[in-house]
Amino acid sequence: MSPIVAPLNETLASIYGAYRLACGDTRGLNYFNATYEGFWRSFSAAIIIAPVFIIFLSIQYSYDAKNVNLMRFFYIHSIAYVTGWVAFPLLIFHLANLLKFNQGIICYIISYNWCSLLQNLIYLPFVIIVGAFQIQGGIINTIGIFLLGLVILYTWFISKVALNISGLFAVVIVMIDLFLIILINSTARILIWIILRKKDGH
Repeated sequence: MSPIVAPLNETLASIYGAYRLACGDTRGLNYFNATYEGFWRSFSAAIIIAPVFIIFLSIQYSYDAKNVNLMRFFYIHSIAYVTGWVAFPLLIFHLANLLKFNQGIICYIISYNWCSLLQNLIYLPFVIIVGAFQIQGGIINTIGIFLLGLVILYTWFISKVALNISGLFAVVIVMIDLFLIILINSTARILIWIILRKKDGH
């Protein structure tokens, strides 16, 4: 088996650990394979969620980017997807070395990756349904904000318990995460916009 693909038992245990953390149970950390091997395997979470992300992109393309070449559209967002999974761990590693809080960093990235899988399994289907049926309204916006708030709170809790840092420092970690997500997604959208402008002859 590939060293970056987690076996089924490890995947199920990690998802359960992510679920326990979502319930506020710090013992959820015990279900992760907190080794260097487990670190690399945790990125298989990106592979697991990829089909759902492709469905999301397909719906987004059909409504928002029909005039963009399909291959270019998926190429840009595929790069953004991969970047989104590796940029934050890389930055956190450098930040950990700089601020000398290396203890727990491996466990944190492992838990962050598996918990990201759980987050996406909950949030992406909602976005897909809203996009597919073009649902609008105050209630939908409220649900979206509520789910996003849960994701942010979840990330804050993981950062706090896995890194054993203060709640305030965990807020900083979450803000860095959000900044990277916004930066990567905005860059992808700008590239799509540039392609559309060139196609229109502007």
